[in-house]
Amino acid sequence: MPRLDVGDGHELHYELHGSSTGRPVVVLHGGPGGGLQRWILKLFNLRKWRVLLYDQRGAGRSTPSGSLHANTTWNLVDDLELLRTNVMDTPAWAVFGGSWGSTLALAYASRHPSVITAMILRGVYLGMPSENDWMFSAKGNAALRRPQSWNAFSKGGNGCRTTRACLSAYAKRIRNRRTRKAAVNAWNKWEADLSNLPVTPNEYPLAAIENHYFRNGCWLQPGELLEAAPTMTMPVVIVQGRYDLVCPPSSAAALADALPNVRLIWTNAGHPASEPETAAELRKATDWILHH
Repeated sequence: MPRLDVGDGHELHYELHGSSTGRPVVVLHGGPGGGLQRWILKLFNLRKWRVLLYDQRGAGRSTPSGSLHANTTWNLVDDLELLRTNVMDTPAWAVFGGSWGSTLALAYASRHPSVITAMILRGVYLGMPSENDWMFSAKGNAALRRPQSWNAFSKGGNGCRTTRACLSAYAKRIRNRRTRKAAVNAWNKWEADLSNLPVTPNEYPLAAIENHYFRNGCWLQPGELLEAAPTMTMPVVIVQGRYDLVCPPSSAAALADALPNVRLIWTNAGHPASEPETAAELRKATDWILHH
């Protein structure tokens, strides 16, 4: 099983797919903490792409599982450079990221724009406080659209009503062995309800790592990624669901306004990349990038 030691006690699981002579691309999974998904390979012409899938720190089959030690946005950015030079051995590559993966792609591009030939982003999340309020506040759009699901999530966080209170309450309950299972399940169910995806019971790494990142503002200054966007001159394709309840569509629109070389494609879909219209547009985007 291929692994890369990135330091700090972390080893990353990775997989290479497609043509050994294909155009290199790295896929950044969501969460954070979600882990790689092989079905994503359907979105690439594997005769023309060389695709790197990997599990970020603490996620999937990377070890130690669920670890929060030295697990920040900027640690993950450094890991991408190690993957590029030590695994892909390429001077530059394309970056494909959805949801949290879009955040990591933009953070990476803000530090290393010269090694990115193109970006394909889906379900844009900019790490802004307003985006967390959208999902974790009683007055947020997600709670207003899914009141029954919100009530269950709030109950799992000791009746929390604000973003700060909910993230803090869940952090304490996830750390406590007696309350961990119930808290993890409630966290994951809330996200699954918003995404219209099946619930994965007791998936500790996802809930623990997401909570860790969101409580710390993803180690980003408010507006940091938007401010860096004008320096990202590579071709960028954004595919955004109009009915996304996890990542507000306004974030994709704001990012498109700030990028100098961008195509913004709206789909009549929600958050998941697997929804048919979104998946079809992502496949078109990977084909389009091959010629740009």
